[in-house]
Amino acid sequence: MNELQQGLLNEFVAVSISTKEDFDKVINFLSINNCFLSNGEPVIKLPYPGNQPITILMQNKIVYWQTASQTIDPRYKVVNTIEFFRPADEEKVIEAKAEIIDEQVNIDEKHLSLEVQKRPANEAIVSNIDDIVKLIPAIEAKKGVVVDESNYKDFVKKGEGMVPLYRSYAKKLDAERKALEKAYKEPLEEFKKKVGSVVNALNETADMVAENVDVYVKKQKDALKKEYQTAIDQLKKALVSKGMLSQEYADLFVFDEKWLNTSTSKKKFKEQVEAQFNDLMEKEKNYKLNLEMVEKTITNACHIANVDEKLISRKKFQSLLKTEGLPKVTEMITDEVDIIKKQSQALAKQKEEFEKKQKEVELQHQKELEQARKQAIHSADEATQPKYTPVKRGDETIANVNDKYVVTEIKQTPPKFEGQKWKRTFEFEGDLAALQMLNRYMDVIKSINPTFSFGEVKLTEKELSDPQTGVINKYNVKEVN
Repeated sequence: MNELQQGLLNEFVAVSISTKEDFDKVINFLSINNCFLSNGEPVIKLPYPGNQPITILMQNKIVYWQTASQTIDPRYKVVNTIEFFRPADEEKVIEAKAEIIDEQVNIDEKHLSLEVQKRPANEAIVSNIDDIVKLIPAIEAKKGVVVDESNYKDFVKKGEGMVPLYRSYAKKLDAERKALEKAYKEPLEEFKKKVGSVVNALNETADMVAENVDVYVKKQKDALKKEYQTAIDQLKKALVSKGMLSQEYADLFVFDEKWLNTSTSKKKFKEQVEAQFNDLMEKEKNYKLNLEMVEKTITNACHIANVDEKLISRKKFQSLLKTEGLPKVTEMITDEVDIIKKQSQALAKQKEEFEKKQKEVELQHQKELEQARKQAIHSADEATQPKYTPVKRGDETIANVNDKYVVTEIKQTPPKFEGQKWKRTFEFEGDLAALQMLNRYMDVIKSINPTFSFGEVKLTEKELSDPQTGVINKYNVKEVN
């Protein structure tokens, strides 16, 4: 149980409640702690007063409630349910990790200001090192000594020679330096360690508190966001149900996380929410108007270009309208209609050329078929007709004959004999067939050459009478002649 919960039971804390869920939680807490109403019934019997903000408090061990607008005794500290139900260990997060100290101290700049007794600036270590440094030229002058048979042993003689003595002096000086360095360095390292421990304690404590603050702020923001989101959803639902905004556009509403900052008041939140919904309604209105313009553009462009409207995807351009804007979409529609028109014209031309070529092919095919048919007929005629036999007069072929026909050349009068005529008398003798052929040939020559005339050789009825009966057949006379 945290301090606020104890405060409610001890009658100096009141809890502000705005939802039935919070009401039930507080009543359950009071019921667990055996609290009662003024009529003696358990507090669990208290009904929820309704959808209005209320405040629950205790007086004389009795649970009461009043509306949030009513004045409350100043001895009560009014808290919300988030604060009221915050776990006790969360409140003690800092104390739980703090060391128990016997004396109360103030953690402030005065107590955390480091005071160090520093040496004056540029002050050297007090020693005779400067006098020793002055000996360096004399020391280095010894580098040029002449070493020979008579003195080389003196230079390296143990304990007395220049070489061992110089090395001994150097060793002692360096040992003094190291001892002095240690004397200065160890306190400095200890000093650094102590300062570092304080720095770490300050930073770690600050980080821990900052983390706890972040947790608290997040919970506060989560609760506020839930409250704000509920209000937004209610307004969204009302706008959609009244037909003022479609669900599609209502779902485009964007929750601004800045509304959760303490610098943003509820009034400002409400104004910005309403402004965003108004903007969405205006956008949807403009979108619908633009949809009509898109439809008209498609219809008009297709009509002018004589293009079937079904070839244009309205769904595509309606979707593009949301991102490209009306002018761009209008341009895209006219471009697409123009492309379809050109494609249709090209296809029509190709079709026309194809049909023309097809017709030419068909005509050629028909000609070839006709030629083949005639050739076949000619071949068949040649195959069925008897072969002609030439009739010669000397070396000249004057006719070709078969069992049925006579074919002869039609003679033309040479120019030098034109205008002249000859008359000849012939006497004929032969059977009936010979006489019939003679008469026919004479008629043929007469029809070909108008200058030709002849006295037709006709048989008499008597000559054509039946030799046995003497009956004359008129038809036969006519047919023969």
